[in-house]
Amino acid sequence: MYELVSPVKLLIVLKYLSVLVMGAGGMLLVPLVVALYFGEYTVAGIYTIIGFSIILLGFFFHRLLPEGELEWKEALIIAAVIFPFAALLSAIPFTLSTGMPFLDAYFEAVSGVTTTGLSVAPATVGPAFLFARSWLQWVGGIGIIIIILMVFIPPGTSAHRLYAINSPGTPLRPGVTATAKVLVKIYCLLTAVSFFVLFAGGMPPFDAVCHALSAVSTGGFSTQTESAAGFPGLTIPFLITISCLMGAFNFSLYPRLIENKKALFSDIQFRYFLVFATIGILLLFFTLAGTMNPAEGLFVSVFQAFSALSTAGFSTVDINTLPDGSKAVLTALMWVGGSVGSTAGGIKILRLIILLKVVHLVFIRYFLPREALTPLKLGEEVIETEMVYNILTFVFLYSMVLVASSFLFMLYGFGLDNALFEVSSALGTVGLSCGITSAAMPDLLKGVLIIDMLLGRIEIVPLFILAFPRTWVKR
Repeated sequence: MYELVSPVKLLIVLKYLSVLVMGAGGMLLVPLVVALYFGEYTVAGIYTIIGFSIILLGFFFHRLLPEGELEWKEALIIAAVIFPFAALLSAIPFTLSTGMPFLDAYFEAVSGVTTTGLSVAPATVGPAFLFARSWLQWVGGIGIIIIILMVFIPPGTSAHRLYAINSPGTPLRPGVTATAKVLVKIYCLLTAVSFFVLFAGGMPPFDAVCHALSAVSTGGFSTQTESAAGFPGLTIPFLITISCLMGAFNFSLYPRLIENKKALFSDIQFRYFLVFATIGILLLFFTLAGTMNPAEGLFVSVFQAFSALSTAGFSTVDINTLPDGSKAVLTALMWVGGSVGSTAGGIKILRLIILLKVVHLVFIRYFLPREALTPLKLGEEVIETEMVYNILTFVFLYSMVLVASSFLFMLYGFGLDNALFEVSSALGTVGLSCGITSAAMPDLLKGVLIIDMLLGRIEIVPLFILAFPRTWVKR
């Protein structure tokens, strides 16, 4: 039967991609407002020309290409293409407005749209660039496709498939367009709350806007070179942590919280998140005991544990100065990540819960008759075998990418601990750095991290399918 599988319909993919291109062009028009406000008129002109040119190009192809419904494989291809393509479009004004080499500009754009936060930008960039990075993270956090679904694509099979590929784990109620609108409303509300608490906490308005955009998206870009450490005191880092946590939980929780105040603690992902966070804080505090006083060690442990686990990537300390044990704990937390259905990256808590259930079931089977039926269950829900296969495949590929990327860094002379930390940060879309990521980093390693960030945001399988020959050619 596999010989009958047809390749993707390229014209249909391009048809829907043209709609996403128009959306990406519109996205580029927002930073020009900030550029005009701060008097960066040349930058505003760059964003205006490029934004409208992209919109017109997308409109032209959309009118030219034939109509058609998306198959699952076409939806996967669009999910794989849209993030690197959106980053490519965003990199053009980045390089023209700052003078960065195009590879560095593309690195910055990929880091933004994947909500990672690793940076190779110079310290002299202006406010329009700083806002554009945070804005790119905000759009990438909710998902470009979700915003386009809400505005451009009518309800139907194609919309359903695009939504399902982009937002697994977030239930559809009552339909694709309605769900997209609910998600965007929740996202906007959380961002507004984040802005007001940061502003009330003493952060200047512009910084509060940028940090609200990047915190709720668990992105991690900051207006300060020192990240959260650039703000004095404990109040602002605490408020940044709260903002990051709002984005790290499954968005479907928030409507349920309105109806039932206990819904948060009844959510299994939330409970496990607290368990992983508690373990991480205790281990970090233990590893920092010989290098910091208890009060400072506790503050750093709490902030960095939540930052790594939520995959936000803000920092209040130079990661490179931390003991190797602390880096190892942060690396493990970055592997875990946040909840399915959130803006966080990593392997995701729900997948790890199911894998733990599989391990538990294997042990239980040794004490039962061979003919006994023991379905894999999560609460009252039976986990289908296909889901288990998908999770095992994802974790295996995630591990292979992690090992291969770390090996390439080690070939350039970096130690295993630092190489693994940096790659884990990129693949988990976290953004913490032990000092490797910089403009002086070899181009090959920049390329490795770009691929890792894209794989982490797209969750590997769609990008691998893009390179699968049968995707394009019937055999």
